[in-house]
Formats: sequence, structure tokens, C-alpha cells
Amino acid sequence: MNSQQLTFLIARKRYSKCANKLEAKIKEHGLSETLSEQIIGIGVAADWVRRAAEMEDISYVGEQLNNSKRKASFVEVLRYGFAWFGLNAVFARPALLDFVGAPANSGEFEQFLVLFHATPLPDAATQTADLVELLTAQVESRLPHIPIGTSVSTLRALQTKYLSHIRPIRGRTAKAVAGAAVSGNVASLDLATLLYAFRNWSVHGNALDGCFGSRPGFLKYVGILQQVLADVHVATATKLDARI
Repeated sequence: MNSQQLTFLIARKRYSKCANKLEAKIKEHGLSETLSEQIIGIGVAADWVRRAAEMEDISYVGEQLNNSKRKASFVEVLRYGFAWFGLNAVFARPALLDFVGAPANSGEFEQFLVLFHATPLPDAATQTADLVELLTAQVESRLPHIPIGTSVSTLRALQTKYLSHIRPIRGRTAKAVAGAAVSGNVASLDLATLLYAFRNWSVHGNALDGCFGSRPGFLKYVGILQQVLADVHVATATKLDARI
């Protein structure tokens, strides 16, 4: 297991402690609407985080896909997705999110920010700089309205290849990413925005590794995001355990 997977396991154990506390409350007081919301959210979070931690590989029916050099990229996209699903189970439920803090508004990104800002991230500056460096790297990719052989930034490739067809662009994160892709000012994107942006890219795109010019570059990128998500999970589970 790598460091991200081990951190996910720590989060899973702490979510399990929260679940045990909630089960004790249910046994003592009965199943209220609030306790129902809480036990469902914690259960979903623990389940997806465990899957993120313990997944080592995926298996296909076809030999070609099993032997593909891109296989590792898809494994890590799935791991990121599992981690995000688990976090979404918490921040989408006020009965759990209110233990950590109140969002600025009802938007999903603002709900996510409550958990993100409540997490100590001592390496955030370095992690953000590494992500920006990977996104500013020049690549060649077959893109609409861009001549073949023209180099563009990795971020521009991602935005053009997978999201340029979406009109109008809505949401703070989507607008920030689109603006940075066009202007080239990738450094304007903070760590929370990059975490949320990858969620959008993975929904609309493929494994995305082709836009990074190399699979090692992509795996480094998604690995950084996974470590941050794992840290957010640990901090979130710890706070819930203390306050439930």
C-alpha cells in the first residue's frame, strides 16, 4: 500500500468509531431522522474510503485491456472517485456537516470547503506548486480548433478536450478553471479548486492521462490529489468522532 491508501485506512477506522457511537445512540434513543441521516452518511463514507484504501487493481474480461499500459491510470481515477464519493456522503448531509462548520451557501463546492478548510494541510503550498507545474507543462494533443503539432498547456488540453463543448460554463470552479486555461494563469487556481476540478474532469473525460503528456506525470498529479483527500477524510472523521 502507498501512503494515500494507508491514510484512507486510518480514516476508515475513525469513521467506524463514529458509526459505533451512533449505533449506541440509536439503541438507547431509537432511530430519529437525524440519527438516520448520520448513520447513513457515516456508513457510506466508511465504505467508499475502505474501497479507496484496499483497491489494488481492476480486472477486465478482455486481455487487451488487462495488458494496457493505461490500466494504472484508470485504477487511480477510480480510487479518486471512491474517495470523493465518501467525502460527498458527509458534506451533502447537514446532520453531519454541521458538526464541522457551516457553508457560506448551499452550493456543493461551499459545502466541500467546510471540510477542506477544517483540515490541517502543512504541505499545501508544495502540493499546489507541484500540481501547477504539471498543469503548465506543454503537450501536443488533437484538439478542436487547434492545429496539429501545436503545443498547449496541459490545463488548456484538458479544458479544450473534455469541457469546451459545455455552454454556458456555470459554477465558480468551472469558471475559474476555464479562465485559467485561456489566460495561462494556472497559478491563480488554489488547491481546493484543483481538487474539485478533477471531479469534473473525471466525469466528462477519460483517464485524462493523454493530456498530461506522460503517464508518470498523470499518476503524480492524481496521487497528490488523493493524498489531500485522504488527509481531509482523516480530519473530518476525527472531528466527527469528537463531536458525535
